[in-house]
Amino acid sequence: MPAASFVLRRQALVVPAANLSVRAIGLAMRLGLVVYLARFLGMTEVGQFGLIQGAASLTPVVLGWGITYYLGRELVGKTRLEAGRLVRDRLLLTMASVAAAGALLAALMLTETIEAPGALPWIAAILFLEALAFDLHFALISVGRPITANFLLFVRSGLWVFPAAGLGLALPALRTLDFVLLCWTLALIANFIALLPILGAWPLAAIARAPIDRDWIAARMRGSKLIYLNDLGVVGMAYLDRYIVHSMLDLRATGIFVLHWAVANAVHVLVTAATVQVSLPVLVSAYRQGGDRRWRIELRTLGLRVLAIGAPLSLLVFAVAVLGLPGLPAEALPFSAPLLALMLASAVIRLLADALNYGLYSRGLDRSLACINILGAVVAVLLSLALLPMLGLVGVGLAMVLNSTLLLVARAVALSARDRIQHAERAGG
Repeated sequence: MPAASFVLRRQALVVPAANLSVRAIGLAMRLGLVVYLARFLGMTEVGQFGLIQGAASLTPVVLGWGITYYLGRELVGKTRLEAGRLVRDRLLLTMASVAAAGALLAALMLTETIEAPGALPWIAAILFLEALAFDLHFALISVGRPITANFLLFVRSGLWVFPAAGLGLALPALRTLDFVLLCWTLALIANFIALLPILGAWPLAAIARAPIDRDWIAARMRGSKLIYLNDLGVVGMAYLDRYIVHSMLDLRATGIFVLHWAVANAVHVLVTAATVQVSLPVLVSAYRQGGDRRWRIELRTLGLRVLAIGAPLSLLVFAVAVLGLPGLPAEALPFSAPLLALMLASAVIRLLADALNYGLYSRGLDRSLACINILGAVVAVLLSLALLPMLGLVGVGLAMVLNSTLLLVARAVALSARDRIQHAERAGG
């Protein structure tokens, strides 16, 4: 028993550390890619890449219909045949949704209702493959393969930066956005090839022969409306701002926004992976086993940890970016001190808001969680539309700070209201 206990404790440390390491390296690669694009291609190309990157993140959610929320829970404990059938049906729905959306966009382009973007074949391939990879990522986590899932995420989101930037540095003719998108597409293909050894242990023939469970698909789509709106709200708060900037300004301004966003988002993702995400099971366990008092202690500890890591890291990143990176001229990386300061401040406030979001989740307040996220997405768009014309990109940064603060306050009020209700119920009992 002591030996088994030691193995379990070691796994509890190794798995999160491995996942964090893979996420951190992939994040560093993506940030490095943005710097490479800004330095050698220009801010217009950064803007174009940022719009494509945003579309790749929005597509799986917009065309996912909120089903991933239920699929992840239902896969746990299933046999490989049962899990394989569910994942297959999910992928079929995704492929049908992407095909329908693609047909609609093609019709709009043919009628010149909208303008066809450059590098359309690469963009179409990336959006299609990213949507499938998104579904498989969460499926792998649910069937007990989190390290595999995060390694494949690194392959398709970080590893390809080495050839994209490295060959571009060595061969100036390859310093093009088309070559970057080609490398991204090849990485997505490599992601699926890397799955083949894993799939070899699954009963693929039996999974393929099994009938499609249309009733399950229909039931999940009907029952996931609020979750779907919540997912749209979360991803919308992360990526809609760049499209607002593009529509009201130009591609160069979009590139400047994406450059600052990439730096601030790096802080957010690193602190989230190191503190917020790993605290979810702790909060759930504390509430179930220790009650309100223990849960409050854990939530307060999480908030203090977020501030202790996020605030100094943000100050360090701000100092490095504003003072200038070695060997990189300021005109190639046009960092704005006010804009970056606002985005980093927003990242720290959003980390605190995320901690309270996990607080809502750990106490089962799903409706409050979803409604606040939906409201947050709407307010984020309205604030950006209002402040961008008045203050330019700094206005978008200010909108991000205000929206993050609104989320923090709304989630705190929701948790406080729940506490008051529970105290009243105990007093009445």
